[in-house]
Amino acid sequence: MKNSLAGSPWLFSDGLAAVLIKNKWGYIDRQGHVAIAPQYTAASGFSEGLAAVEVNNKYGFIDRYGKMVIKPQYDFALAFTEGVAACSIGDGFHIIDRNGRVLAELGEDCTDVENFSCGLAAAEFIVGDGDWRYGAIDRTGKLVIKPKFSFAYTFEEDLMPVVVNDGDKWGFVNKEGIFAIAPEFDETESFSEGLAPAMKDGKWRFINHEGHDVVMLGERFDHVDTLIEGRSIVKIGDKSGAIDKAGNLIIDVRFDNLNSFSEGLAYARIGDTHGFINPSGIFEIQKPVTKATLIDKLMKRGNWIRW
Repeated sequence: MKNSLAGSPWLFSDGLAAVLIKNKWGYIDRQGHVAIAPQYTAASGFSEGLAAVEVNNKYGFIDRYGKMVIKPQYDFALAFTEGVAACSIGDGFHIIDRNGRVLAELGEDCTDVENFSCGLAAAEFIVGDGDWRYGAIDRTGKLVIKPKFSFAYTFEEDLMPVVVNDGDKWGFVNKEGIFAIAPEFDETESFSEGLAPAMKDGKWRFINHEGHDVVMLGERFDHVDTLIEGRSIVKIGDKSGAIDKAGNLIIDVRFDNLNSFSEGLAYARIGDTHGFINPSGIFEIQKPVTKATLIDKLMKRGNWIRW
């Protein structure tokens, strides 16, 4: 699984996926059976054998058998990637290892941290007179790229997508913070499998590490996601499908909801049915969408979010 998706719920990792069952989070296996009972108020997917879960308003980490291996003590926790995880506690962030040992304590001026990848993590800092800017830190908390970007995603393939100014163009910087691909795109996603989706003048394309167009996708899609397992989720209006890295449509744009593939399965919903489809677009695990509860209505959320 790519780090940009690490720890995402509804994605399989280590053979398990975090799903909302009634009003608690638990985990199902690849046959759709409950593997870890629903007992958490929030839960991430597994990454590197651990998953962040919320118990009594605090986050800790469980292993794939449901054993709590890092006790709940954090206000929020990201997934483990490259052996470390960023966790918020009080007014700051800690970088911890798999034993819960604190490797770095980030000051109060650090307000957001992304997953680690390529040895670095995008991080947001308060700069100047109450302004916020993104840079990048290493796993010791050292600032490696000064905070000067309006927004940034996770590093992938040694490149980090960034926005230069509020509402301005997207480009990619290297691990020194130098632009490897000039900020000329209206929208981008992270690199994967040597390519990144990028949109300019209303037209999507896959670009390479030099910023050159490799596959022109044109105006037929409203959005194109990062390639995962050779497939990119695309949207036309409120419907989703998937293309391959050559731009060929391999799953029809017909799903009301479609997540990225992980371990050969992707969460999907169409009409009153949801579950997990295979790369051919066929449901391997499926069940009827549950009836909306009062909580669903009060929270104004789709009832399909529950397993």
